[in-house]
Amino acid sequence: MSTSVQDKKEYPLIWWGKDEIRVFDQKLVDNCNLPYNCRHIRYKDPCLNPVDKNLYDKSPLIFVSIYQADDSISAFNKPEDLPPLKDVDAGKKAWVLYGWEAPKWFESKKSVINKFSYKFNYHPSSDFIYPYFDSSIFDLVLAPPLTTLEYKNTMRQKGFNDGRGLAPIAWIVSNCNSFNGREYYVYQLQKYINVDIYGRCKNLNRVWPRHADGHEFTDVELTSSYKFYLAFENSNCDFYVTEKLKRTYEAGTIPIVDGPNDYGLFAATHNALIQADQYSPKQLAALVKALDKDEDKYADRLRYKYPKDPAHKPTVEDLSPIFVRQWTNRNQSANYRSWPPNYDESMCRTCKLAHDISEGLATLDPTKRLAPDANCLAKKHYNFTWVVEYHWRLSLLCVALLGMTLFVLYNKRWIWIPRIRTWLLRGWDSVSYIALPTFNPQCKNSQWST
Repeated sequence: MSTSVQDKKEYPLIWWGKDEIRVFDQKLVDNCNLPYNCRHIRYKDPCLNPVDKNLYDKSPLIFVSIYQADDSISAFNKPEDLPPLKDVDAGKKAWVLYGWEAPKWFESKKSVINKFSYKFNYHPSSDFIYPYFDSSIFDLVLAPPLTTLEYKNTMRQKGFNDGRGLAPIAWIVSNCNSFNGREYYVYQLQKYINVDIYGRCKNLNRVWPRHADGHEFTDVELTSSYKFYLAFENSNCDFYVTEKLKRTYEAGTIPIVDGPNDYGLFAATHNALIQADQYSPKQLAALVKALDKDEDKYADRLRYKYPKDPAHKPTVEDLSPIFVRQWTNRNQSANYRSWPPNYDESMCRTCKLAHDISEGLATLDPTKRLAPDANCLAKKHYNFTWVVEYHWRLSLLCVALLGMTLFVLYNKRWIWIPRIRTWLLRGWDSVSYIALPTFNPQCKNSQWST
């Protein structure tokens, strides 16, 4: 006789944080083919709700959102912001750092990151793996393109409802101060080719389009109107490839990518992607212009979307073997014996670990702590001249302030200036000291004296 969901014992999985993780509150983990279940509980204030304290005491795993940890980094010693560390040191609890984002700055700090015992994110080295991609990527890659090449060419001329023609390249961006400085590369790219920028940053040049009925275009619909899309990640970290690339696969647009050094696991075919860091902005613009003019070469890069034989329906055999091998069977239903690395699998693993610890089948090792994350390339596009050009207003202000400072220092009314000039012109030995100025209130016109 099978045990019903209601009859199974439940183990709490505590989520420590604020409203941004309320989505996990009361969510049941019951698809693991285990004789027990787990339930996500958002931990609130034990002073107001004693039930929360009881659940906290029962849960050996405490999940901390990467956003919550980032916000609370300056208050790591405040118990109201993060769980009590003494429970981790005593081997009673373990902190699990959860998040889909690239490693935050604090993850490179040993004094901070070693407070956590487990990591739940996209990286294959994580204790609990939650990748952006799974086998559903094949459905996006092999599906017919949302728009035809003819449509893209037409949109290039007429544009959306505003009547402005489109650029060859589109970019949707919301993080305006990226960790790797991608905005500096794009700013340089715009010198050689037009880029339509949508989002919330200062240098956006397009308004988000709407359909005739007033509804906004989706991200994928907008992307499908262009021939090229900048799938630039905000950080250059191993395996950090997000929905930006998935969006271009679904849209049927050539992605220009910038992220990890190796895109082999994410390239649908050998020439499906254009890696920006292999080209200077000028060279990349030249390549895009060449592909834009030659439709045969353009279509060849999207052969998995636009087969030469219209009667041929693309299959996985048309894709890169590495790509197929990496993402096959990544969304199978979780099974007790074989859990593939995806969200459900990782939740099942956390549930099993919580059960085993609670029932004395496993113990927590208080010495197991995360090490600093060094898999990211910091400030990849922080070229000095690029930064100065991008922040030209700030640069002009700095130059003006420097000029004003030099002017004031050069003014002869300031008694120490001749001495400084003498030192600069004749050398350090010609000036034994520089007297500190003092103010003599008896002097006319508030002159300085020494």
